[in-house]
Formats: sequence, structure tokens, C-alpha cells
Amino acid sequence: MQTLEFKNYELAPIANFLGELKLKARASRGRSKLFKLIFDKNKEYNEELDDVRKAYYETDGNGNFKMENGDRVLKKGGDVGKLNAELQEVMNEKAVINCTEYLEKFNALYQELLDYPYELDNQTALIYDLLMDELEKLEKEGN
Repeated sequence: MQTLEFKNYELAPIANFLGELKLKARASRGRSKLFKLIFDKNKEYNEELDDVRKAYYETDGNGNFKMENGDRVLKKGGDVGKLNAELQEVMNEKAVINCTEYLEKFNALYQELLDYPYELDNQTALIYDLLMDELEKLEKEGN
């Protein structure tokens, strides 16, 4: 199976980056498919974070976090250190995205991004590099 792998915490910045790209035709379609897959994976990630938080924070009858002064209310005896460690663990887990169905479109995206004509700076350049590393692996696996 051909996959892209990112850390959970990288998903939102990659999706934001994809949304800002100026692309046409097949590369744009590849971007749209990848964006949707990353969006779905990021939704799962956020649900996992909330599952961890529910063990440490009080919730109301609807399952929503109780808030006080803009902050979640910690359960009695809740250990913030353990909470943060568990959240960090979830953040650093691999998010594996199956690409088999859209391989041709992702290869078109990769080819377009190889010579992307617009300047990338700071964080954007780092995200570009991260994405390109994964797309390059995918392209090599496909050939």
C-alpha cells in the first residue's frame, strides 16, 4: 500500500499550506484530494485529543467541556503533567494516509511542486520540504 506519513501535529499546517498554493488542472485536483484526506485524518486526531482530555477535564451532560474563566475545568485530582504527556504522545503519533486511489493525481501535484514558481519563506518553506519529502517517496514507490 502506498502511503504518506506525517506526525499528527503536522496535519493542520500542511492542509493550510495546500490551501494557499496556486495550482491548475491535475495538480489542483491532486491538492484537493490530498487536502480532503488530511482534513479527515486531522478530524480523527482532534477527536483523539478530546478523548484524552475527557479523562482529565469535567464535562457537562452533553459531553462538552465545562469552562471557567475561559479555561477547561480540571477534574479533582487531575494531573496536568500526565495530561500533557498523553497529549504530546498523541500529537507525535504517525498519521498514515492511504494514497493508492489517488496516486496519479498526487504524482501530478508532486511534479507541479518540483518547480513551484512562487517564493516560499520561513514556516511555509519547512512545510513545503516536509510535504515534498513524502510525495517524493510516494512517487518513487509508484515507479
